Formats: sequence, structure tokens, C-alpha cells
Amino acid sequence: MTAVREESCEVVVVGAGMAGLMAATTLADRDVVVLEATDRAGGRVDSVRQGDYWINVGTQFTEGTGPLIDALHRHRIPMGTLEGKSVALALGGKQVDTSNPFALMFRSRMSLLDRIGLAAVGTRILANVPFLEMNAENRWAKRVRAKLDARRADFVLRGVTSDLARTMVRSWSGQWMGCEPEETAATQFVYSMGILLTDPGKVPNLSLPEGGNQTLTDILSKDLGERIRLNSPVTSLTRTADGVVVEYTGADGPARLNARRAIVAVPADIASKIIRDLPREYRQAFADIRYGRYVVVGFFTHEEGPQRWDDYLAVSTPELSFQAMFNHAAAVRRGNTRKPGGALACFAGGAEADKLFELGDDEIVARFTADLLKLYPELAGKLGEGILRRHPRVVPFWAPGGRASLATLRDNLGPVHLAGDYQLDVPSLADAADSGRQAAQKVLASLPPRT
Repeated sequence: MTAVREESCEVVVVGAGMAGLMAATTLADRDVVVLEATDRAGGRVDSVRQGDYWINVGTQFTEGTGPLIDALHRHRIPMGTLEGKSVALALGGKQVDTSNPFALMFRSRMSLLDRIGLAAVGTRILANVPFLEMNAENRWAKRVRAKLDARRADFVLRGVTSDLARTMVRSWSGQWMGCEPEETAATQFVYSMGILLTDPGKVPNLSLPEGGNQTLTDILSKDLGERIRLNSPVTSLTRTADGVVVEYTGADGPARLNARRAIVAVPADIASKIIRDLPREYRQAFADIRYGRYVVVGFFTHEEGPQRWDDYLAVSTPELSFQAMFNHAAAVRRGNTRKPGGALACFAGGAEADKLFELGDDEIVARFTADLLKLYPELAGKLGEGILRRHPRVVPFWAPGGRASLATLRDNLGPVHLAGDYQLDVPSLADAADSGRQAAQKVLASLPPRT
């Protein structure tokens, strides 16, 4: 029987995604250990680089304000701006800028029924967006949020008979949230669709760090050094009278780590599995969190001269095997000089991703390649090898009424603190970083000062 190695530290962080890394770096002056189940730090942040370009094959953008943006600036990571870039819709062989409602409705190839249906959808979304942008304590904002939290996102399709409108709404939900409109409460859907699709410029600091989002997680991981233990899955975390006991399997076999505090920064279902004696209300709150899923195929390209997609950060593609194409090179297109090549990532989410999970890698890449060439025939002979990622768990979302239990997870369980982008209003990479920092600050406040 293999002996269990005993060890101790002041704080243990479970999970080396963005939340866990930000928590650990905030605790860098204390005795902290990070346990990560996989062979790399970064979680759903995953970037592939080639020459002047990169592809985020995990989380796509950084946005908002707070510790994530501060960390990018502090580490002097150049930011590729998306100012002046917009989102397009590819439909019936035409590509139309969605920030121009007139063009979207009348220049794309839609029937009158389709236009009426999309007008109804757009009106319902945009009528609610201003309230979601208000201070959450505003009386009217509270009322609208509560109403949206209690209804499914497919309310925008009520009475809409256009098949195209229904297809497009499903495509938007899949590409931005990784789920179907019937699965999620309307709040998150309305916010994502109303702001990101119609006017990305409204999102503070919507940008792409040069080198990809992984540039920051690589730096944070390097700073933490040997404090991060990869390939070290946690099997249980138990609260004790004076801290926690964490059982995990490391490079040297089974180990038992005793710590005064713990920060658990892993997806909800994993947290619920590893934390022992979890109170019923916490278990229910974790169960209420669901996750969007994606299949991503990235392509480095080898074209020269201006291209039709240069001014778009994303192109919605409801008629193809993927629902959206993200253009990572948009962040470095400045001035009149265009460097050769580019970087494109094709996304399928929700039910479309579920279907693709059943296929082999080669079949998925072949389908995406064929449809990308259907979208842009001029890329024939100029596409690199497809880079595939399967993500069964990405963006958290809630069914109607599910978000009501979220407040529970913002409170610590004695020595155990929780972190993850599910804790804040609109789940994002910035929210993940912020939750990690906040958890670490609570831990610091609960520990005696260093002597």
C-alpha cells in the first residue's frame, strides 16, 4: 500500500484557471500552494501562437475593468484594440454589419416574414438592455432583472414564425453562451445579445492581449513557479477545527495537505464533488449552475492584401456547421499596412456542440474547413491545419429562477472560500479574475499578519 505523503501550507488554492491564478498571486507573500488537476495552468484560457498572430482556442476576449485589466497593464502586455471593429452576419452569401440595423434588415437576403420576425426579436432585446446597464440597485433595474431572471431566453421568439429568425436566435445563443435559448434565463442572453452583437464598443476595454489571453496566465504561472503543482487532482477537501485537509494525487503519489485556509476555484460540479460535508444550500446553489459547451477549430491563414473580414471581430454564421467565426487578427490591424496572413477561430456551441462531440477530430475539422471555404472561397489553398479544442464546460448560466441561489456561494464556508466567474453578474474572464482577487483578500483578512 502506497504511503500518503503529509505536508502543510498556509493557504491552498484548488484550480489554476484565471480565478485560481489571480487568487494565488494576490497571496504571493504568504505560504500558498496551487493544485491543478491537468497538465497546464490557465483553465479555459488557451492560446496558440504562430508568427505575428495567435488564436484563442479557449476564452475569446478580455473586457471590463478591475484586476484582470490591471494585471495586463502591470505586466506591460500590449493590448490589441478592437475599437472600430464590429460584428457581421453572413447570410445567403452576403455579409452585413449588424451594427447597422437598416443594412441588416434590408440589405441581407431575407423575406418580409424574416424581417418582421427579426424586428420583433431585436425590439424585445433592446427594450431591456438599458435596464441591465443601470446600477443594479436602481428600482426599475431591479424590477426588469427580476423579470428576466424568471423567464427563459426564448421569450424573444414568442409569436415569431420565421424559421430564419429562430435559427439566428439559436445561433447567437450558441456562439456567445454555448447553450440553447430554452436552457437559460433571459438576463444573460439579453445582455450578451444586446451589447455584444449590436454595439461591441459599449463593452469597456473589449480587447485582445497581444499573444492571446494565455499571455497573462503564462506570466502569472511563471511568477508562481513551483507553488503550482500540475497533474495533481484533488479527491477531497474536508474542513477541520483549525483549517482544511486536502487529499490529492501528485507526481509522487497520494498526498495529504493541511492548510489554514482554502480557495476552491474550480467549476461548480467539481467543487460540489470534492468539498466534503457540503451544506444543502451550497450543494443546491452549485447544482443550479449550468455550463455552456463549445467546439472550436482555429486556422492560421496565409493570404495577402485586404480581406472581407478584416474589419470584423466576429462573423455570425447561422447557416454553417459553426455558428460564428472570430477574427483574432482584427486586434492588430492598424493603419493602411496589412501584414500577410491572419488567425480565424470557428465556434459551435450549445446543441450543435453536443452533436459534434459525438464525431471524431478529423470529421469536425473537415466540416469546419469546408464551411469556412464556403464562407470565404478566396481562402482556398491558404488555410493552415485546423487546431481543434472540445470544451464541454465553459460559460456558466442559469435556468429561470436558478440565479436566486447564487448569493449563497459568495459566502465562505468557514476556512473555505469560493472563486469563479459564476459569482458575479455577467460571467466573463474579468469576473473570474475579480472573484479570485476578492476571495484572496477575504483570506488575508482572516489570517494573522506575518511576523
